[in-house]
Amino acid sequence: MKPKNGESDDQVHQILRSMPERFAMAKAGVSAATQQEYLAFTAHIEHEQRSEEDIRARSEALFSSTTAIAEKKEILARLAHAGTLDAYRVLEQFAETAEPELQDWSTLALHECRLLLEQDWDEPVGLVMTGLGGEEDRLRYFIVVCSKDSAVFSQAHPAIIESAFSATCDRLRSILEEVQVHASYATLKVLVPLDVAVGTVVEGGISECNKRGSLLDESYYVTNDRIPTEAEIL
Repeated sequence: MKPKNGESDDQVHQILRSMPERFAMAKAGVSAATQQEYLAFTAHIEHEQRSEEDIRARSEALFSSTTAIAEKKEILARLAHAGTLDAYRVLEQFAETAEPELQDWSTLALHECRLLLEQDWDEPVGLVMTGLGGEEDRLRYFIVVCSKDSAVFSQAHPAIIESAFSATCDRLRSILEEVQVHASYATLKVLVPLDVAVGTVVEGGISECNKRGSLLDESYYVTNDRIPTEAEIL
């Protein structure tokens, strides 16, 4: 790795040393926009120990129906930065019943508090979070593949597509969660290990499909940020 943008060797080595060797995968997906909002909001909040009384008071306000959403966001962020077991338990409880507009914010606060709790571990811990979430050491991706020349799929094609991608996923330690076949395109949800390129999975599935009949175009769409609408796919 060569230094760039004026970075010194020492700066590069410091960055590499600070990179976590072990990652926690966030199961729930949170959009990039919400993550950016949360990070900007919490940038000025210091990590500090909170007394049990303070956490109890914040917990009461957090669960109160009269507390404004904006105030609850700040409480969540401050509890997250407390990094204590008491704070984590409050955040964990709130995450189960959070208002819809606070669900993503609550998820971020819970994970941040967890990371702070794990700072005493021998190995640093990093959090991997995307819009579609993941499981264990795998990221979830949404994939769109289309038929060649926009031809309409036959009744036999859905089974071929599912079988081909299932075989490819098994070979690459990935998990095929869902397949939906439409007139001339198919959508898939796939969990892919961090050390496997998602393109390898998709291209392998397309190749396997086409071995069983000339079905799919080699072009495809893949994202781990959000599921596009039908209009966007078309």
